[in-house]
Amino acid sequence: MSTDKLPDITAILDQIPIFADLTTTEISQLASYFRLKKWSAGETVFSEGENSHDLFFMVAGTVSVVKKDKNGQNKEIAKLEGKNVLGEAAFVDNSLRSAGAISKTDCIGLAMSQDHLDSICEFNPRLAIKLLKKLNRLLALKLRKTSKEYADAVAPAGRPGH
Repeated sequence: MSTDKLPDITAILDQIPIFADLTTTEISQLASYFRLKKWSAGETVFSEGENSHDLFFMVAGTVSVVKKDKNGQNKEIAKLEGKNVLGEAAFVDNSLRSAGAISKTDCIGLAMSQDHLDSICEFNPRLAIKLLKKLNRLLALKLRKTSKEYADAVAPAGRPGH
């Protein structure tokens, strides 16, 4: 994994849907808290069970979200393409990663560290509240989707789910 300076992280953030309603000033302020990350195809973005230090906003490429089965083998539970958020659950509650992520193609993303989130909270609380609300909304949407998929999976054959 490599970390490089990017001339205009602001322009990239401006293209990520979760930030669509932020002002130009807020995007510029937020940009200073991100760093560019690149992964080659097959490279681990993060592993299940590791400490969460970063939140990732994928900009380009395809990532496989994996969970270990009872035999310790990685099983793909989701495939994310294009602009997506990774690692938000563990980042928000500062817990261990509940799944891993592996790049299926060359990928580019932006990363924010826990330390940077703490800095935003301290120096720009309004922006921090907006960011955390967005992450909480995203988590709620993913939980609803997972709940529906689970209900559909356990519904008896021949009977429609809820």
